[in-house]
Amino acid sequence: MELENRTLQAARSLSGPLVPVMPAFHADERLDLESTCRWVEWLIGQGIRGFWTTYGTSHYLCLTDDEIVELNRAVAAVTRGRAVFIASTNFGWPIERCLEFIRSARAWGVDIVKLQIDWRWNPKPDLVFSFYERIARETVLPLFGYTLAAPGIKGMSRELLGQIMALRPFVGIKNDSGDFYEQCDYLRGVRLARAKVNIVTGGTLSSFLHSQPFGARAYATSVGMVFPSVALTFDRLVRTGRRAAAVKLVQQCEEPLYELFAQASVSHWSCLHTLLVARGLFGSDTVRFPLGTATAKEREAARRLLKLPSLREG
Repeated sequence: MELENRTLQAARSLSGPLVPVMPAFHADERLDLESTCRWVEWLIGQGIRGFWTTYGTSHYLCLTDDEIVELNRAVAAVTRGRAVFIASTNFGWPIERCLEFIRSARAWGVDIVKLQIDWRWNPKPDLVFSFYERIARETVLPLFGYTLAAPGIKGMSRELLGQIMALRPFVGIKNDSGDFYEQCDYLRGVRLARAKVNIVTGGTLSSFLHSQPFGARAYATSVGMVFPSVALTFDRLVRTGRRAAAVKLVQQCEEPLYELFAQASVSHWSCLHTLLVARGLFGSDTVRFPLGTATAKEREAARRLLKLPSLREG
C-alpha cells in the first residue's frame, strides 16, 4: 500500500521544468557538494520543483560509484519535502546493487529512482524487460526507465515501452532518442494505453513546446539550470496556450545558450559550469576528464551571454 501511494503521488507531481543536477568540482577536481547543494537550494528558492540526476549532466562518466551515492544523498537532503527528486543508478549496476541504492534512496527522501541502462550495447528487449521486472518486484520506490537511440543504437521499441508501462511502480521514461518523432511515438503509446507514465526528453524548452500537445507533462531543461525564471515563465506560457510568446522566449533565451554550446571547444556541460561560476553559484568551473574545462575565450562568451537583455533578469 505504501508503494502504491508513493507511485500515485509521484505520477501526479511530475509536471513542468525538471532540472538536471550537475555536480560542482573544486579547482583540484574534488567533488564540491557544498556548491552543488547551494545551487540546488537557490533553484528551489527561485521556484523549481523538479530535479533529477542523470548519466551525462550529472557526470556519472567521471564519478566513482561512491561519489554517485554521495551526490544523490546530498541533493536529497536539500529537496526532501520541498521538490520532487529523481535519483539515478549508474550504467552497469547489477540488480542487487540497484535495489540497495533504492532502499538507501528511500531513507534519504528520494521520490523516484531512474534505472539507467547503457543502450550502446544494444541489449535484447527481453533482457531489458527482465532487468526492470525483477527490480519492480522488490522496489520500495516508484521507478523511471531510460532509453537512448542513435546511429547504431536501437533503443526501446514501442512494444517494450508497453511492457514496462504495465509494471506498476514505473511512472516515467527518460527518452534520449529524439525531440520530436520518437517522442511523439512514445507519447502515442502512452495515450493508447491510457497510462499515467511521463515520457521526458532531456534538454530543451523547444522539445516540450512540440510534445506538450501530445501529452508531455514534464521536461528536462538546461536553461532552467542557470535561468530558472525563464524556464518557469516558458512553462506558464505553454500551459496557458500562449505559444507565440513561448516561441519568442525560446528564440531570445534558449537559442543564444545553445549557440554558446555550438561554438565552444568543450562540452556544453563545461559551458554550464562556467555560467554557474559567473552567476556566483559554483566556486570553480573545473571539470574532470574527459569533459574539459572551459577556456578563457569561452568564459568571456559566457559573461557576454549573461548580459543579454532577455537573460539579464533570468
